[in-house]
Amino acid sequence: MAFTSIQLPSFADLHPSMPSPPSSDSDVESVDTHSSATSSRSCSSSSDVGITVGSHVVLASADLRAEVVEALFDKHAPSGLMAVIVVAAATENPGPNAAFDFAQTALGICPATWSAQKAAGTEYFFAAGESTVAASTAKQPFISTNPAQAAHLLEFSLASLRPVLSLTSGCGAFNIHILERPTVVFPPASHTLSFSASSSHSVEGNIPTMEEWRTLWRAWDLVTLKMIPKSMLHQKPIDLRHKCLFYIGHIPTFLDMLLSKAIGGSATEPKYFWNIFERGIDPHVDDPDHCHNHSEVPELDEDWPSLETIMMFRNGVRARLQQLYDDITAGRRQLTRNIARTLVMTLEHEGWHVETLLYMLIQRAGTGTLPPAGFATPPWALLKQQWDAMPQPSSKSVTLGPTTLTMGHNDSEGDDFLPEHELRAEGRTYGWDNESPAREVQVGQFKASWRPVTNQEFFSFWLAGKAELPKSWVEEDGQVKVRTIYGLVPMDVAAHWPVLTTYEDLEAYANSKGGRLPTEPELRLFFDTYDVGFEGGANMGFRNWHPVPATTGLESQQGRGTNGGVWEWTTTQFDGHDGLVPTKLFTGYSTDFFDTKHQTVLGGSYATIPRLGRQTVRNFWQRGYGYAWVSGRVVWDV
Repeated sequence: MAFTSIQLPSFADLHPSMPSPPSSDSDVESVDTHSSATSSRSCSSSSDVGITVGSHVVLASADLRAEVVEALFDKHAPSGLMAVIVVAAATENPGPNAAFDFAQTALGICPATWSAQKAAGTEYFFAAGESTVAASTAKQPFISTNPAQAAHLLEFSLASLRPVLSLTSGCGAFNIHILERPTVVFPPASHTLSFSASSSHSVEGNIPTMEEWRTLWRAWDLVTLKMIPKSMLHQKPIDLRHKCLFYIGHIPTFLDMLLSKAIGGSATEPKYFWNIFERGIDPHVDDPDHCHNHSEVPELDEDWPSLETIMMFRNGVRARLQQLYDDITAGRRQLTRNIARTLVMTLEHEGWHVETLLYMLIQRAGTGTLPPAGFATPPWALLKQQWDAMPQPSSKSVTLGPTTLTMGHNDSEGDDFLPEHELRAEGRTYGWDNESPAREVQVGQFKASWRPVTNQEFFSFWLAGKAELPKSWVEEDGQVKVRTIYGLVPMDVAAHWPVLTTYEDLEAYANSKGGRLPTEPELRLFFDTYDVGFEGGANMGFRNWHPVPATTGLESQQGRGTNGGVWEWTTTQFDGHDGLVPTKLFTGYSTDFFDTKHQTVLGGSYATIPRLGRQTVRNFWQRGYGYAWVSGRVVWDV
């Protein structure tokens, strides 16, 4: 789509004495226009705060495709930030210079600095020079779950880019996305191929490819090797958990053990890792001495293996996994359902642990834990302005039910070795034992709050002396602050985020409002009806390293949106159900926690990998465990 089709100023309009861009569709082309040397700062009359950008492009919305944005970033900002000003396909023409006027107001970029260029067969405008976001521009809310904005986020993910900040004009005709290329970006599930023995990978099914493994390893290595300083390796940020070093050894050990169970073979050296790294601990919150079976670990720091030894072991296990894929592709080994399930289970197990390890590390953020390398620090002041301006639902709740709801899917591990199923591994979705089988449940009529309880709402409840201080908050210098992986932020910055606290706290809050927490079927029905998921712009898969305000309940979006990037409590105890076949691959994964102390939680946090956002996934935590990233919403009987 050429800019002239949306009536942006032509190259000749801006530079009448210079030639127009060539019409060739080579991958990366440009026209050197020797743009004005006038600095962007001299054009800006606004008050500037926050984030500084060095490269800027104006692009038509129809041209915002992953391959185009990736080419522009490679050309103009391979190691920095790039601002993309997107011109919406508006029904009314925004005016020939409106995009440049908005860029000047928002970023201080003079119209004279823009030059017409071409890359990946697409015409666009480019301006160099340092700019800073104007504080006034961030006062417009940016709703990531608006379908148009979600489409932009999807393309950025496919280009392995991430917006540090997104801005919108008051009229909605323009958006500015300030992009970075972070250490890791997770693609959406719809664009994540499922492995096939024939190498003709398909989006049908969820067997991970080696590329999906490598993406997850970038996240795991970032968290374990870049965010945990050596001084913290033998520390326990949460007393109820192992020291940090244990989890670095646990992940490759679990993979090694399940590979041996699925395809045979001995342990990767050193073999004794199977004894100390097999399984972590989950002691009862009220009785820490009571715990399920777990590995016996060394008592003294000096008796633990070194990080270097663990890394050699990890590399050996990863090479073993690669060999399995090579053998299947070459026809030396058949892909069975048991092997496919092993690949899914081990990858998702690592995905779970990326998130739960961060529950530990956030306790020491700012006092030990390092921020994620390759991700820009959030511009809190600008984000606060946007979040304060977020629109609220016209009503606090919505009525759902009565209805019949299908929960779960048919995926029994018990069928994996049946002759008629064993070799039919591809084109299906594998899950955990507690997701199967599909079953119908009756859901009565109820009212649900559109959004989870916020920090601000719970703060008032806490001030009244009705709850203990949540583990996600800290009292410092007479003020309550909220934990983030970047350190503490003031309560007013995080006021509109969902509060993260225990089941008991949120149950008491709901009761104080004359309501209760939802059952699992009730919350599932709400999510199935109104949650847009990762591809709809939800805050999952490290789009951010913190929660954001919820967006559900807006009439302009038919109520659909996100809960802000958190799990949510339900009143349903985590327990068995008819037809559940306990896993033998990961013995006790679910059944060890059918202990009346764990509640089912649904949703997904900002650190939940996208594949774990599937509708049938069920998570579980102890009611009194306050470190997990779990919030809750109030429902009322009708």
